[in-house]
Amino acid sequence: MEVAETAGTDPAVLLARAQRRIERALAEAYADFDLTAEQWRILSVLLDEPGQTMTRLADGAALPAGTLTRHVDRLTERGLVLRRIHAEDKRRAVVALSPVGASVAREIRARQQTDAVAGVVRDLRSALDRP
Repeated sequence: MEVAETAGTDPAVLLARAQRRIERALAEAYADFDLTAEQWRILSVLLDEPGQTMTRLADGAALPAGTLTRHVDRLTERGLVLRRIHAEDKRRAVVALSPVGASVAREIRARQQTDAVAGVVRDLRSALDRP
């Protein structure tokens, strides 16, 4: 058995391995839409909860604010997300998927229903359920 496949108990290591396995399993889907894993996380969060502030989106996508801004800029240029001024606070922006972005996000989400991704999720749940 390879070292990378041995059972570990450190949650940080387990999460990093799970993330790497999921990203490898979905690399083709990301590439088909010319997205990075970080950009996918942004689209995924917006698919689940449209119309988020940048601060909330950064937290949901687990990205630092500066990194989020660069990715949102790129996604906006590509027409995948829309960024608008917050209705109540003109200093803040609200981000949502465009119709094209929503279609891309739904397609990638559908591709996540693979055996490889399901196996990672199952393993991760099992590891997280251990006392």
